[in-house]
Amino acid sequence: MNSTDPDDPIADALLGESTYERLRVERYALIKRRIPQKLVYQSVLLLSLALVVPITATYPSAVRAAFPGGDPLWASPLVLWVGVYAGGIELGTAACLVAVAIVRRRREPQLSEAEAHTLLNVEDVASMFGLATGGFAIVLTVGFFLLGHTGGETFQAVIDSAPRNPYGQAGVSVPVIAVGTAAAVSSGVVYLFSRYLAPETA
Repeated sequence: MNSTDPDDPIADALLGESTYERLRVERYALIKRRIPQKLVYQSVLLLSLALVVPITATYPSAVRAAFPGGDPLWASPLVLWVGVYAGGIELGTAACLVAVAIVRRRREPQLSEAEAHTLLNVEDVASMFGLATGGFAIVLTVGFFLLGHTGGETFQAVIDSAPRNPYGQAGVSVPVIAVGTAAAVSSGVVYLFSRYLAPETA
């Protein structure tokens, strides 16, 4: 991709050969970062989800006993499924962003304005779901697990006040350690894709 003014990325996009970059600068978007940077953010979110493993591994004994089987790492609490869905959202939207970047790379400079608009629409939707919806779900999941470190009384008070025990056994057993490990591996994969795509959008 040719650069007209590396010190002014907006002018560079408007005057350059990339239809995609020109339209990206001209249109409104809540998340204006380029795809490699968005993938880095998603990698960080997935790594944050993986923190459920060290968080649960260091619970005090009183909190550990509240989990099914008394072993939080191998339990499958209901609240963990929020994290499972969040991880799925992150992976799905990251795959969409990678696909957009690859299609753009293969099609430019022959990319038409209609095609560029379509790719930008996909990017915007994937970004909102991945960074906003998925990000909120991950923060919520980690927050619920962190409650275990606020003390046994506070932890039990949360359980008693909820209409259904958020730390009770879920119908489908997916242990905390499996979700955390998958999130950590996924984080690394997403980060590698961000580095692979970085040169062509720098």
